[in-house]
Amino acid sequence: MLNSSLKAAALIFLSVASVNPALAQVDIGAGYQYGGALGAKYSLVQGEHTVYASLGLIGAAMGYQFVFSNNNKHAIGIAVGSEVITSEKGFAAFTYNYYSQGVSASGWVLGGSVGARREDKASMFASLDEVHTKTLVGIHVGYRF
Repeated sequence: MLNSSLKAAALIFLSVASVNPALAQVDIGAGYQYGGALGAKYSLVQGEHTVYASLGLIGAAMGYQFVFSNNNKHAIGIAVGSEVITSEKGFAAFTYNYYSQGVSASGWVLGGSVGARREDKASMFASLDEVHTKTLVGIHVGYRF
């Protein structure tokens, strides 16, 4: 299921990137949206819609966000990805972001994620071939350039 979600997100990302003229943004931050502990996020902003892909030290993610406020500072969306510490088999989450200067401007980005993550059950020396689904609750902080 997660594999098909990643493919769908990639297709949406590529279609929006190739059809619509969009504003490209780069963020550096930490949290699930940034691929885990520390990562970079490349976003395409088109009006109220944002699609992004990120690569971090311990994972990667893709997502979509919809800006729902008149001042362009609040957005909700979805994120899917994987990171090697707590979601080796992937995660899917609903997201909220607050953009301190607006979605199209440089500034701090703060937010949270709620969803599900799938991780391998492993001993110290080997995988036990068990996968557990657990609740994902995360915060993220970054800076948009």
